[in-house]
Amino acid sequence: MKRLLEVCLVALALAWSMSSIAAQSAAEVPKQKGRAVDLPYTSNAALVPDADKEDALVVTVTRDGSVYLGVNPTSAGTLAKEVRDILSNRTQKILYIKADARVPYASLVKILDFVRAAGVQEVTLLTAQRDSEGPGALVAPKGLQMLIVTPH
Repeated sequence: MKRLLEVCLVALALAWSMSSIAAQSAAEVPKQKGRAVDLPYTSNAALVPDADKEDALVVTVTRDGSVYLGVNPTSAGTLAKEVRDILSNRTQKILYIKADARVPYASLVKILDFVRAAGVQEVTLLTAQRDSEGPGALVAPKGLQMLIVTPH
């Protein structure tokens, strides 16, 4: 009977420590705020943890062509002014784009043109990864980074 009690106490201690480890892991999960879209898959994306920072500048383009700056709806026409206003007091001119996989290429090029005009120097197209842990699992963002070059 004494051995059974010892085994139960050890099992209880292990369960308690595992639940505290799980709680710590959950606290480190990326936030990935904003509109949800079906991102295109890629296998050569780089980790971009800065996309999850509170002050990250994220533009989302949904399947139906709606444009969001952060979580706020906007239009493609006013996007350049809004981005320019935000970047005016930042040293890093970085923008992250979450575009649905079904967004027409011409629509994405139009958005890139507007943000280039706003002074963005670096754009990262956020992507999905096939190595994710399953449906609904939050993973660190990955993307394809691009430098915006201004012709002379």
